[in-house]
Amino acid sequence: MIRKIILNGILVLFCIGCSTATFSEGGKVIRVDPQAIYDTDIGFSSEDLHMVVEKMVGDMLHDKIFDGTPVIDVRKIENRTDEHIDTEAITDSIRTMIIKSKRARFVDSSKRRELIRELEYQNHSKYIDKNMTKKIGKHIAQGYILDGAITSIKQRNNQQVSYFYKVTLQLHNIETATIDWIDEKEIRKIYKK
Repeated sequence: MIRKIILNGILVLFCIGCSTATFSEGGKVIRVDPQAIYDTDIGFSSEDLHMVVEKMVGDMLHDKIFDGTPVIDVRKIENRTDEHIDTEAITDSIRTMIIKSKRARFVDSSKRRELIRELEYQNHSKYIDKNMTKKIGKHIAQGYILDGAITSIKQRNNQQVSYFYKVTLQLHNIETATIDWIDEKEIRKIYKK
């Protein structure tokens, strides 16, 4: 009986320890502005993400493309760096800022694919009539595909490490296959020993 109580006590303490994320090393947790710059690492950071998104969206919304209300299909930003960068966080933030501006509408490619699969299932056919596909894609006529890449160059010597990032975004016109808008944002960080 005592053994069972001790085991249950240990189990409860173990669960409490695993279920809470605490830092009991004498420090304290403070809230900070997520937009402010608090560089703690020389790599691509949340501050860099905010700078890229604000610059790119600001420039994009001043282009004549946004005189109307274009429909944009956001594709993946290619990560050409040797570090893990969550490029979906960049595209999510871009999409959010533009939607909030009410200057564009966005296509959800995954939902379009689901709709095509559903129509295929309903028609019991492996292929959908081309006219059906045109109807599904009709809402993206006059639309654009947004994609891009992030690259980096690292240099180091005995005294410092330098990181250079370049994020390039472009809007491809779906009808003409031309690049109608392109811009880039450069970020350089230096760590001195």
